[in-house]
This record gives sequence, C-alpha cells and structure tokens, in this order.
Amino acid sequence: MEQFSTLGLSEAMLKTLADKGFTEPTPIQKAIIPFLLNESRDVVAQAETGTGKTAAFGIPIIERLDAPDGRVKALVLVPTRELALQVSEEINSFKGRKKINILAVYGGQAFGPQCHALKRGVDIVVGTTGRVLDHLRRGTLRLDSVSHLVLDEADEMLDMGFIEDIRAIIDHVPATRRTMLFSATMPREVVSIARQHMGDYETVTMGRKKNAEQLTDQIYLEVREQDKLEALCRIIDMEPDFYGLVFCRTRIETAEIAEKLIDRGYDADGMHGEIDQNGREQIMRRFREKDITVLVATDVAARGIDISNLTHVVNYSLPQDPDAYIHRIGRTGRAGRKGIAISLVMPGERRALELIRRISGPSMRKGSLPGVQDIIAAKRARIREDVTQIMSEGDFGHYAGLAEELLDSGDAAAVLAACLRMAFDDELDPSAYKEIRTMATVDRAPQTRLFVARGRKHGVTPKNLVKFIREQTGIKEKLVSDIEIRDDFTFISVPQAEAVIIQKRFGQKRGQPLIRMANPEHRRRMAG
Repeated sequence: MEQFSTLGLSEAMLKTLADKGFTEPTPIQKAIIPFLLNESRDVVAQAETGTGKTAAFGIPIIERLDAPDGRVKALVLVPTRELALQVSEEINSFKGRKKINILAVYGGQAFGPQCHALKRGVDIVVGTTGRVLDHLRRGTLRLDSVSHLVLDEADEMLDMGFIEDIRAIIDHVPATRRTMLFSATMPREVVSIARQHMGDYETVTMGRKKNAEQLTDQIYLEVREQDKLEALCRIIDMEPDFYGLVFCRTRIETAEIAEKLIDRGYDADGMHGEIDQNGREQIMRRFREKDITVLVATDVAARGIDISNLTHVVNYSLPQDPDAYIHRIGRTGRAGRKGIAISLVMPGERRALELIRRISGPSMRKGSLPGVQDIIAAKRARIREDVTQIMSEGDFGHYAGLAEELLDSGDAAAVLAACLRMAFDDELDPSAYKEIRTMATVDRAPQTRLFVARGRKHGVTPKNLVKFIREQTGIKEKLVSDIEIRDDFTFISVPQAEAVIIQKRFGQKRGQPLIRMANPEHRRRMAG
C-alpha cells in the first residue's frame, strides 16, 4: 500500500483499499487520482480497457463526497447495462463506512424499484443514457446538484449512436460540474464532445498496455450449459500442476461450483462477496500455500488477488464486458511465466465472445475439450512418472520390507496393480467421466443482427419465432441464434446469406418490414 499512500488518499480510503487486497495503483490510477484530488479542472483520459479506470475516478469521487444529503452529486454514464452494474458495484466497494447510496439505472429493469430508490435519496447514479433520459422525462431523477459527471467508455457510447442522448443529459447538469471523460480511442466525435461540453481540461494519455496474449495462451471452448462442470473437471484433470482461478458470475453459482468440485475430491474452495474478511484471509492463505489449488470466485471477490505463479484462469461464465475479461486473465501469465486462460462459451454467447476477441488480440483461439481417453492417458503418464521418480531416489523407507513380503506372496504384476489401485482408487476409471456431446461451432460464418418488430407482448417465444421464420423463408431453425426477446421487439442473428433471404421476403410488404437490419437506434433501445 506504500504507493497508494503517496496519492493523497485519506486513511479511511487506504484501509478500504487494503481490505480489498489492493497492493499498488495502476498507471492510470497514479496519474488520475492525485489530479482529481488536487486540481479543479476537467480531465480527458485515453486508456485501454482493463487499466483500472473505474477506481481512477470512483475513488476521488468517494473522497470528495464528504456530506451526502441524498441528492445526486455524481453521475456516471456508461454504454451498457452490464457495465452499469459492474461500475456501480465497484464504486460501492470503495465507500467503506461512508453512508453513500449508489444506484445503477438501466433498461430492462422495472422503473418501480429505481424510482423508489431515487425517491429515498441517491448520491451517485451509474446509468445507461436511455434509462437516465427516461427518468429525467418522468421527473424521477434530478441532476441539478451534480458536481461530478463521468463519461465512461465514451467512444463505445458514440459508436452505439448515443451522442444526442449524451448532449441531452449534459443539458440537465449544472455548468459548474466537473467532467471526466474516459475513452480507449479518441475519434473526432469524442474530441468534439470534450471541446463543446467541457471546460479547461487536462489530457492524460496512457501508453498502450501490453497485449494480454503476450504471456497468456487464450483459448475458448464451446460447451453446453449442462456440460460446463464436466468440462471444467476435464480441464483440471489434464494438467498435472493445475493452480488457478475459476471465475463465476454470481455468488450462488460460485458457491455451487466450489461445493461440487469439493464433492468430487478436488482441493477447491469458493470466495464471494458475502464471505467476511477473516474468512477471506483464511481462504487466501490456504490458496497461497497450495492447500487449495482451485479457487472459484466472483469478479468482486477476486479483486486484489495477486499471485504470480497461477497456471490457469478459467472463465466458467463469460464476464459481462471485455474490461472484466482483461482483469481476469491478467492474473496468469505473470513474472515471465506462460499462463493459460480458458473460456467456456455457450451457444448463445457468440456476441459476447466477439466483443472479448475484439480487445483480447488475435491470439485467442478455439480449442477442443480433451476426450476421456486423453485424460486417462495423461493420468497414467503422471503415475508412471511419479513412481519412476521415487524408484530413482532409492529411498523406500518402511515400505521396502513390506514390498518383499507382498512379492513373496503373489505375482509381482498383481501386487503392483493392487498397490496402485489402493493408492489411486478410481483415477483411471473412464466411467468416472460423463459423456459430453459435441455441439455446433460458435465460431461459425459471419452473422447479421436483425430486428423483429414483435416481442413478448405479442406472444413471441424462441420456438414459435424460429418456426415462423422457417415456414416463411425455408431457413432451418438451427441457423437462427442469439434470440433476445423484449416486450415490444426481438433481436436475432443469422448467417449473412440467410439475412438476405429474410430481408427480401419481409421487405416486399408496404410500410416498415416485420424483420429488418438492426441499426444504431435499435442498439440504443437494447442498451436501455
């Protein structure tokens, strides 16, 4: 914590960071935190995902909010609901004992709970532009007390067509507020926002972060939901010295997977946000000492884990945004050692995979699960190697005499086989593994996203939608994927050739076609 103590943070914040397991600030945190604490100017920061941007602006905002009164003092705008949840959770983890209320507002969630929370009093709002505007129009959100405005992932918001939403929201925020803009790239539109809507600002540009693939072999495996646990066990069993983190999305899933691994005999444990500090320290001590070799964790619980010799990071559940992916896999491939990051990808997660691959570099490749016989062969080789090693050492201790007695009483091969069976039980039993069915590739032909002007209110279900498309166009049901049904509309993905057929079939009618290409306006409605 020595480097954090030089940034001008309060003792309470330093304790909070230490409790979270933070050890040293990232480059952007070193640059941004002192500036925001000691200067009054705005800031435009260019930094890639996975560099610790949320802490860079979240920590100073928490430090500045000395007397929360229930009025919104800080507004953080983000491009997606997933990022709204993640950023709000992370900022919440920095507040320590301060009585600060933080709320994520995003589309796809009922207005009621958000309105009740806003009415009770909220100090920091993290939201998507569409839902923030909805609250402003309804009068359930007031921004006239905002002193800090953050535009996070600004280039992504502009790519999604939210520039007019951003301008409309800025009109509701006092001109005296302080604005912080964070963006991985600086296209002309982002620069225009800064020049038109920010005061005198400091520009901070971080050097390009080393690509995650340099010391990490990134692999994704295609699995079905019901096969994920079996796939995880195969991954662990194929590696003689597996020592890694397994990431799950929720506390419930984390506890469940950890328990199932323990039941199967693995040296595993789980860590999530509801485990107290004492429990966390005990788990981490056992993990560092390798009493635990498989640690199942959520993103929040794993923050601050800094172990340089992890062999694997397994994304049991894909993270909700690429930033979290970089954070996760950055925990292996350290100190000059090669690490392996494996992501389990289900059929409906193609779009999430594409977003991750966009920032993870070209080295992320498709892998295949080891077969049962591959695992048995690997285990046999390890047993043979271990036995040969002990034989070469020549120190058999108290077992030498017993071995002679056993050999005198029976066939040598039978005696050895009995000893191995006693030592390794059913390690070499193929029936210990369940069969995993093969599935259609996720990395298939280029897909086209289509907008369907019917949704849940119209009785749309995945089954009747794909059946309708087949009846109207002859396109097979299995070619329609990534179905997202909302109240008033639906999104689907199909290969490019099939998209042409669908648009031709439904574009012949007058008025707006029932099914058409998804455009930025549709993406805005999807993000909320």
